[in-house]
Amino acid sequence: MTSLVIAEHDNASIKGATLNTVTAAAACGGDVHVLVAGHNAAAAAQAAAQIAGVSKVIHADEAGLAHGLAENVTAHVLSVAANYSHIVFAATPSGKNSQSKNFCSSGTRSAMKKMLVAASTTSPQSSVFVLQLSNF
Repeated sequence: MTSLVIAEHDNASIKGATLNTVTAAAACGGDVHVLVAGHNAAAAAQAAAQIAGVSKVIHADEAGLAHGLAENVTAHVLSVAANYSHIVFAATPSGKNSQSKNFCSSGTRSAMKKMLVAASTTSPQSSVFVLQLSNF
């Protein structure tokens, strides 16, 4: 089982919600990979690689990803989703917009649940969404 975390970032650094999301992914068991989808976001990808528990960072770098538009980010998630047992993203406005509407309506069979995570030093509790993918 490997989980994919969708990183929240500003193309230069990782946002605190991503730390909570990594913690939730680790609770699912198995390896944790992080997708940093952006433009000129090498610094954010390097920061993601330093997060405890992350075993791999996927850096998708394209001009169309510069502003984190939901449809563009979702296309990248869907292109690699078959390799993962769980897709995990922060239950922030950005995370909800980028993933829950578009990913769940993509035809991929999944069960989504919201988890409350007490994880990072940036906030005592945070919510994340976990999509558990099915192969049936």
